[in-house]
Order: sequence, then structure tokens, then C-alpha cells
Amino acid sequence: MHSQIQPVTSQGRIQLLDLLRGFALFGILMVNMPLFNNPHTIIFGNYSIWTDETSQQALWFIRFLFEGKFYILFSLLFGMGFQLFLQKADENGLLLKTYRRRLLILLLIGALHVVLLWVGDILVWYALFGLLMTVFRKKSNRTLLKWSIGFLSIPIVLTFLMLLMGFISGNIPEAAEQMAESFKQQHQFRQQISAQAYETYATGTFTQIVAFRLLEYSQLLPGLFFFYPNTIAMFLLGMVFIRKGYIIQPEAHATFYRRMLAIGLPIGLLGSFAMAQIIKGTDPTQLSWLALLQMAGHSIGGVFLGLSYMCLIAFWMQKQILQALKHAIGCAGRMALSNYLMQSVIVTTLAFSYGFGLYGKISPLHGIFLTVLIYVFQLFFSVIWLSKFKYGPMEWLWRSLTYGRKFALKKE
Repeated sequence: MHSQIQPVTSQGRIQLLDLLRGFALFGILMVNMPLFNNPHTIIFGNYSIWTDETSQQALWFIRFLFEGKFYILFSLLFGMGFQLFLQKADENGLLLKTYRRRLLILLLIGALHVVLLWVGDILVWYALFGLLMTVFRKKSNRTLLKWSIGFLSIPIVLTFLMLLMGFISGNIPEAAEQMAESFKQQHQFRQQISAQAYETYATGTFTQIVAFRLLEYSQLLPGLFFFYPNTIAMFLLGMVFIRKGYIIQPEAHATFYRRMLAIGLPIGLLGSFAMAQIIKGTDPTQLSWLALLQMAGHSIGGVFLGLSYMCLIAFWMQKQILQALKHAIGCAGRMALSNYLMQSVIVTTLAFSYGFGLYGKISPLHGIFLTVLIYVFQLFFSVIWLSKFKYGPMEWLWRSLTYGRKFALKKE
């Protein structure tokens, strides 16, 4: 039925893509670990119960080097995969149909991930935005770059407009009073949600946890405007990188990587430092112009530092050092979907009531050590699994459903 559209074989894989996916898995888990163990209200301000200095320093470390960088890298990789898929032969016009079916299956996996495991899923939005990407498939590189910059500016512009409206309203006594009351109510609501989360996830039944998780998920929907425009921007940039050959032949584009690193690393470090510092001292009940600098640091700093990580990985790939580690990270990247979902299974089992009930008891510092431990386990698991099987378990399922036939899983 779909004989003209074939999946990539293990021999046809791009080493740098697998290495970047495997590396991104570590950063994604590092950022997600505090969110697995705390209410998602901590995204909106300092609502964490971990207020001691050691925990604050651990959270600062995560924000500075990880937060806002690795979902950027993952999004970039998704855009690259989209472009690679589009470059396949399409003799019978099946390409887009197969691609859309592939994303609808991913959407279903993501929805099940939200309902059954964790509220912080990214697969649902990747699938939805991936469907949007078909609009850009025939656009020029210049057009894609313009749209990418436009999407990156959306969170900053929206934050500026909110602050401007707040400034104007602040000069009108009645409006200022209403605005202050609104912020106070939001703060109280988030405190209430936080308290309910600690109780529900630690002691509630599975049904109660699912119901509360869906409530939390609804509270994250404003992120559609402040978080996900960067995701779409990286999708588009990833398409350009594949077209330019930066990923397929990194050794031929060493100048590009050196320039990107020279520009991106200082900007990324400076922006990320500003973001981490501002969050540490921000009062979530106050509307401040520092929020604009924080958003700029998150968006611009996160993008440039994420791209700098990509450059460093590209340089490492071309060096004959730590080959065993490189192989293990590449294996983890080959089964990135399986490992991403496995992270949710492991940590929610540790945290939620139907497992070990440690929700709210894993400090940020302990979470960093736990992240390293889980990731090392996944490296070993991925190497062993792929020594016996052709694909990761979820990759095999996704691939078989996409192409409408059962692929051989075990190696002969």
C-alpha cells in the first residue's frame, strides 16, 4: 500500500542527529525533574517548597544551563526530521499522507502520555505544530528564516504589551486597584493548586491523579503564546539547517559551526544568566519590567545557548575521543521516543502515590543526581537493546502504525 514511501534504515541514519537527540534527552530530563516532583505552578514564579539556599542554587544551575535550551534543541531536531522526510521520493503523492498519519499517531501517543503519565508532555504540541509545518514545506530558506525570527519575537512582544498595558492601567487608580486584586487572586489560586498537587500526587488514587493532572494541563495552555512560538521557530530553523547540509555533512561546514559558537555562546550565557538571576529574585505577584528582560533572556539566551550546544556536539562527533560514550548517546538518540516516555514512567513511579509516593520529597539537588543516574541507566539500556533489536520499542510501534505493516523488530 505504501511501498513508495520507506522509513530510514539503520545504515541510512545521520550520526549527528542521533547524537544530538541522545544529548537532548539528558537536558530534557534535567529540566523536567523538578516538575515531575512539584506542581507546575513553579513555572509561573517562586512557588516551590524548596526555599533553602542549597535547593535555590540547584534550581539556579538548572535554569542557567538547561532550562529553555533543550526543548529548543529537541524542536530543532524535529524540524530537521520533517525536512528529511520531505526529501524522500514521492512518486505517487503519498508523502504528505504518510507524514500526516505519522503525526496523528504521535498526537495519540502524546495524549495518552498526558492522561496516563505526566502533565508536562511535549508530544501533543509537536504533533500539532508538525501538521502546521506542511504550510512551509515549499518556502525559501530566506522566508523560513524570517518566519523563524518572527515567531521568536512573539513571547517578547506579548510580554512588552502586557507590561505596557499594566503601566498605563497603573496610572488609573480604579484600574490599578483591579489589576492588583487580579494578581493577588492569581497568586492565591496558584498556592491553592500547589497545595492540592502535593496532596493528590502523593496520596491520591490513580483516578484522582488523572483528574487533577487534566486540571493542571488546562492551566498550562497560556504557554501556547509564551512558550511554543519558540518551538515553531526552531522547527523552521531545523528545516534550513538540513537544506544547507549543516547536519548531514558537518565536517564540510566547520566555518559555520565556529562562527555560530563564537556568536552564540556569549549571547546564550549572558541571556541565560540574566534569566536565572531575575527568576531567583522575582515576586510572582508583581508586574515588573524585569519580566521583559527575563523573557528576552529565556527566548534569545535559550536559543543561542541551545545552538552552541549543537555546535559543541558537532565538533565532538568529529573527534576520536570518548568513542564508547559517543556510541551510547547515539544509541539513546536512536530510540529517543522510547527513552523520553521511559523517563516519565520511572520518575512518576518514584513520585506518585501508586509507586513510592515521593512527590515533593526529592530536593532539586537530589533531582540532579537522580537525573544523572537515570540517564546513565538509559545509555546502558539503549546500547543493550539495540544490540538485539533494530528499533526502540516505541519507535517500532510508531513506524509500523505509520506505514501500515509490521516491521521485523529483532535482529537476525
